[in-house]
Amino acid sequence: MRIAASIIAGAVGAIIVGAPIALAAGPDDARAAFDHRVDAMKQMGHALYVTIGKVVRGKAELGPDTAAAAETIVTLSATIPTLFPPGSNVGDSRVKPEIFAAGPRVQELAAGVREAAGGLVAAAKSGDLAALAAAYKAQDDACEACHRDFRKPEQ
Repeated sequence: MRIAASIIAGAVGAIIVGAPIALAAGPDDARAAFDHRVDAMKQMGHALYVTIGKVVRGKAELGPDTAAAAETIVTLSATIPTLFPPGSNVGDSRVKPEIFAAGPRVQELAAGVREAAGGLVAAAKSGDLAALAAAYKAQDDACEACHRDFRKPEQ
């Protein structure tokens, strides 16, 4: 389990270090910014819906991996406002163009995701499955609020 936590921590560190590079690339590297965003969102989704979700659904035990996944969400959620540089809605991007002019709303929604993530960590560390289930729902709701406003449906 410590190995998994170390791998997660390393991946999160790579994303945090890579964020300024993706942002600094400018419009010539919109694809890199898009790929960076997709990677960060996939990591958050995996931590929430797979690792923590299995615990909430009774398919896995609550343990150190659960808390590590919650901490991954905290770390990655702090990068959300940096993940949408103008021009990064390339190719198969599902981001709605409105996000690029909605800075205050994006900040508000990102703060909600970070706040929910903090509650998720506390619940994961508490060992209380009911608290974890409630925090999981709050986290899912916070993520979906942004997706409703700024994400195109799958086609």
